[in-house]
Amino acid sequence: MRQLINPRSYAPPLRLLAKRHISFGTRQAALRNTVDEIDARLDIAQFRRITRAAEDRLKAVVFRRQAQPGAFLRPDSIVKQPVVLPALAKWFIRDQQGQSMGLSRHFKQFKPSIVPYELVFGEGGLPGEADDSAVAFRDWLREKSPHLLKRRLSQVLARHETGDEQLDAYTDFVRFDAPLGLLDAALQYNSSLELRGHLKPVSQLYIAQASLSDLPQDLQLDVPTPQALVAPPTPQVPYTADIYDSSLWLGLEPTFTPWHRDPNHNLFCQLCGSKTVRLLPPEAGARLFKKVMSRLGSTGDNVAIRGVEMMRGAERQAWQDGIWGPDAPPFILETVVHPRDVMFIPKGWWHSVKSTGGGEGTLNASVNWWFRWRDPSTRTFNGGANTDPSASLGGGS
Repeated sequence: MRQLINPRSYAPPLRLLAKRHISFGTRQAALRNTVDEIDARLDIAQFRRITRAAEDRLKAVVFRRQAQPGAFLRPDSIVKQPVVLPALAKWFIRDQQGQSMGLSRHFKQFKPSIVPYELVFGEGGLPGEADDSAVAFRDWLREKSPHLLKRRLSQVLARHETGDEQLDAYTDFVRFDAPLGLLDAALQYNSSLELRGHLKPVSQLYIAQASLSDLPQDLQLDVPTPQALVAPPTPQVPYTADIYDSSLWLGLEPTFTPWHRDPNHNLFCQLCGSKTVRLLPPEAGARLFKKVMSRLGSTGDNVAIRGVEMMRGAERQAWQDGIWGPDAPPFILETVVHPRDVMFIPKGWWHSVKSTGGGEGTLNASVNWWFRWRDPSTRTFNGGANTDPSASLGGGS
């Protein structure tokens, strides 16, 4: 069901579509609204005006197919595109249907680069029992890949089997640093499974929140900060963006980021695969946070803390149920972002993100920038005085 929304709340007028769909639960039908969508081609000034509205009017917005792999404007055009990301064309190998099949030769040049990983092991494991797919992958590495990769994965499996030292307990979620080449090796392993159909693909291996500034220089050039954020102020649009951080999210589906909020606006761009985002504005999101925490036996008073425990065991399951399962409120907002889609999530809005649609072990990639608009003439951020917004509540996309 589609409803045409009056676009006058945005300037200049644009074709703005808000979609709704019916979600049928076991007890009753529930109506779930998606976030606003804009599918018109924008210039930088239009893009900035939409995301710079007064804070009490800011909404999450998806700009459909706004990111471009390169500058395809006419030579005589004076319009600059708000978001240009060469990585869309340079990082991935795609099939005839445009679906990503793997990483490109250009990207593989940088396999030795060290990045932060997360690995979630299969549900239902027990202490002392490693995930079968990860063990099979490690054994495959012994024959196919450099010693560093198999040694690093063996260390990760050992942490999984013996438990986290700080928690003194078995853990089904591990963070570690390893070369980019580990992800490429996992993709090669998954491709080889067509000859061995009884094995499961490696999945839930995620380069999560890797700072773009830590990537090799050539890869950084493939994901430049969008022009919409770095363009200088003009008399018509007299403000600039202060950027606080940026991240790469690159992994094997399914990937998951739990319910959290960011202290700055989030400009999120999908490169490969699709992701479903569920979200709520600050007050409603905080109530949902406290509701899930109370079910876990916590008061949920400190809503500014997002810890690693949200990715482990019973708590991870509680967040899955509370946000994505039958316990999710019917009024929660939802949207799906595809390659070249750009999503704006206002600061303080609660959200959770899941990769969707590609199949277990397939590639999914996104980048994002956290920022705030600032008026140089008054030295204030939109919505209030110029205070330091850099204290993190825990980012995620």
